Amino acid sequence: MADAERQLVVEGAQRTRVGVCAVLAGLLFFGGQIIVTLIGAKEKSIGVLQGLAPALNGQAAAHVDPRTVHEQFLVHNELALMAGFVISCIGVFGMIVPLRYLSAAEELRAPVPSPIGRYSAIAGPVMYGIFLPAFELSLIIGAHNYLSGHARTGAAIDAATGGGVRVAFQLILTIGTLLLAVGFVMVSLRSMRVGLLTKMMGTVGIIAGVLFLIPITPLPVIQSLWLIFVGAMLFEFGKRPLPEAWRVAQAVPWPARQPSPRQQRQRAGSGARRRDAVPAVPAPAAPRGPSPSASKKRKRRR
Repeated sequence: MADAERQLVVEGAQRTRVGVCAVLAGLLFFGGQIIVTLIGAKEKSIGVLQGLAPALNGQAAAHVDPRTVHEQFLVHNELALMAGFVISCIGVFGMIVPLRYLSAAEELRAPVPSPIGRYSAIAGPVMYGIFLPAFELSLIIGAHNYLSGHARTGAAIDAATGGGVRVAFQLILTIGTLLLAVGFVMVSLRSMRVGLLTKMMGTVGIIAGVLFLIPITPLPVIQSLWLIFVGAMLFEFGKRPLPEAWRVAQAVPWPARQPSPRQQRQRAGSGARRRDAVPAVPAPAAPRGPSPSASKKRKRRR
């Protein structure tokens, strides 16, 4: 059996499992973020006047730092917050399966395979899923250390919640988020080019990757919906067949969008107007020389 045929058999055998993982990853990722967002909405905000109150009263620093409210909130809601982050990160780990599946299928069909999507699809979710709860846990531990002491000054809260470990966790988490975004963008783009994803699905996947870096909304709606739609596509939900590229071992790019009849008429009309607007250039006149009869007359006169 050829490698391409073997790959098609493997893809068919794994399709159901990958579809289930994609749907669960989308639901868990979205569900965990809902828990975190709902709990975070209960936190009391620290306004500008509260932060400027010591300076307005002629004090160099407040006796009780305004950020104490946030530390108390973390301690009082630590279990619910950690549960939300863990559920969300389980969904992130589940993203590896559909992203890796699409990347392997794309590399089989791409004329020039690229390992960037494959590596990002694994490294990004792993780093994000490990260091997001680790970073949040470090913040909760710092809040416990701060509240267990007697000082409530700004120096005390900086000493309890700072440190090189948290900075390292945050840096690794940032890199993981970047790789996760690159994985979404590369896998969606390259899978769309070879025909494994429709143009709509590929575009939504690219937008989902960008939203990891620029979160417009507090909830990952686009990312979760894309994962669920990928699972539905693999299940052939609604009796919609898979794109043709899944049935052959080669790329089947989507045809370019044809202009509508109205656009064709407009282009034809604009082309005719341009041709009419160009003035006709007269042909250059041939150089006038002596005629044969005149030369014969000259010879006779001689």
